[in-house]
Amino acid sequence: TLLMILAMAIGVAAVVVLTALGEGARRYVVDQFASLGTNLVIVLPGRTETAGVGPGLMSGQTPRDITLDDAEALRRSSAIKRFAPLTVGSATLSRDALNREVVVLGSTAELLEVRHMQMALGRFLPAGDIHEASSVCVLGNQMKRELFGNENAVGQWVRLGDRRFRVIGVLA
Repeated sequence: TLLMILAMAIGVAAVVVLTALGEGARRYVVDQFASLGTNLVIVLPGRTETAGVGPGLMSGQTPRDITLDDAEALRRSSAIKRFAPLTVGSATLSRDALNREVVVLGSTAELLEVRHMQMALGRFLPAGDIHEASSVCVLGNQMKRELFGNENAVGQWVRLGDRRFRVIGVLA
């Protein structure tokens, strides 16, 4: 009888744990999509042809990249309220002897509103011409903690790859 009760308790506990894990995963996915917001369109480069196997595919060619000029053409549309061109890469972020391999997002000031991000300290990227880069950056909260600890990061310099950037803000 005791073994039967123990087996049933383990079975019920396993079902409860698996249900909780599944619900947690579902909430995570829903939250990720919700963070994108409503009425959002993400434009990615694609193929120029929609069917068949083209010669470019055989030779290893990639589709034409979307350029900043393409993004500015979207801005001229009256149907688009805001847009934030985005490039993603990775680099080494360093301060003094501390080095971290990080994901780097390059964008404009409008990314804050488009992606519904919040600032914890300082300010976000400055508005301006998208063709002109400035040597400023905004750190994520975890990178701020790992590189600066309790010290104020705003106004400090960090090295991202082979360039130096002044930290102007920290995300919440």
